[in-house]
Amino acid sequence: MNKIEVYPERESKSLEFKAKLPKFQSLIKTCIAFANGSGGSIMIGVEDNTRRIIGITEEDRDKIYDGFLNSLYDSTSPNIFAQIYENNFNGILILTIKIPTSPKKPYFLKNGGIPKGVYLRVGSSTRSATNEYVEDLIREGQRINFDEEPINQSIAILSKDLLKNFYEMKVTNTRLLADKLITHAAANNDSYLPTIAGTLLFCKTPENFIPESIVICTRFEGISGRNIIQTEEITGNIEKQAEMSLKLITSWLLRDYQLNKTKLKGKLPIPVEALREAIINALIHRKYSIPGATKIALYDDRLEIFNPGCFPGLVDINNLGDGTTYLRNSTIARIAHKMGLVEKLGSGIRLIFDSCKKLHLKKPMYSEEGDFVKITFYFQREKNVEKSDEDNILELAKIKKEITIGDIINQLDISRNTATRKINVLIKQSKIMRVGKGPSTKFKVC
Repeated sequence: MNKIEVYPERESKSLEFKAKLPKFQSLIKTCIAFANGSGGSIMIGVEDNTRRIIGITEEDRDKIYDGFLNSLYDSTSPNIFAQIYENNFNGILILTIKIPTSPKKPYFLKNGGIPKGVYLRVGSSTRSATNEYVEDLIREGQRINFDEEPINQSIAILSKDLLKNFYEMKVTNTRLLADKLITHAAANNDSYLPTIAGTLLFCKTPENFIPESIVICTRFEGISGRNIIQTEEITGNIEKQAEMSLKLITSWLLRDYQLNKTKLKGKLPIPVEALREAIINALIHRKYSIPGATKIALYDDRLEIFNPGCFPGLVDINNLGDGTTYLRNSTIARIAHKMGLVEKLGSGIRLIFDSCKKLHLKKPMYSEEGDFVKITFYFQREKNVEKSDEDNILELAKIKKEITIGDIINQLDISRNTATRKINVLIKQSKIMRVGKGPSTKFKVC
């Protein structure tokens, strides 16, 4: 039996598996999608669902070498160059077509034209590009960010108070031009228009000019999302949205109240610094060309933050937290850093992971679903498989001070019967004591 049977990585925006050689047209579309992104690789001889390495046949191998590179070059515009190489996994040969990072976007099929022949990667899928995506690619090819685009409004929509608080001096148009918060009007170089970045950062009502540039916070009953307890809409500039969203979600999350002198004090099930970072990341890096709100959903067992727009550029969902930074909204990110909203670019996701790990929480999960990114925070602790259930229960009780049977079931992923049996063992050993009776029964460390 071969030692290596499963390829170690999963399909992503930069990696595609093919069990067998498909028609060249299908491969070319994927190559175009990679070229319109940050490059990528197609591996032929690997099953896409199982990642099982099955190898490429000599016939398919010859077809690739004999005709694919010319076919790719001749059918694409700008012309795409690819590299082909082979990997040997314990005697099983797979073939890789590699598309490098390419600057001349958008790339398209010649017989399809623009936008019909433009393809892109959304998660691990290759899809036809919309007109909106084509505009993004054109801007990217011209090194222009969407947040630098003008809004057809007077610069009077920018708040003098907000600008003064930030600059701490008299603000001139020259300074705002340099910071790309305003730009010259195309029709009259002596007139100015606010940019997307300027509006989002320094207008008190950006939602009036940029569709759905808001945050919608919703609290659900249970874990299914069927019944809504409360919904709040957060408006205002980015700094205000970040502050108000964090304040609201924190108030919803507080639980396990205990009396501290004359006040009841609650605990958060996830680190506040991780929550703050996730909210700010969502507001700074979302795709504002999509008319959809940033959404925060709270359930009994988790918290989810949905953000319009998939990961930009070189950011790969399989390598999050490695320090890679690609700014979709470079002006917003730069000003947010000066505001103190962002401490260090490229460190946010690592902070989220590390702070949750420090509290032994299950690792937050990022996912690309369609044209948005979702991060899920779990309230369950990461079960230490090297410890017994009894030791994990004791550790949980020390952290939470008081626990219920339900806490043990949810946090350690064990059945009610097992949780009850384990807690009774700890009570007999005088390590845990019972507090209260009936449904309100709790347990704490002796």
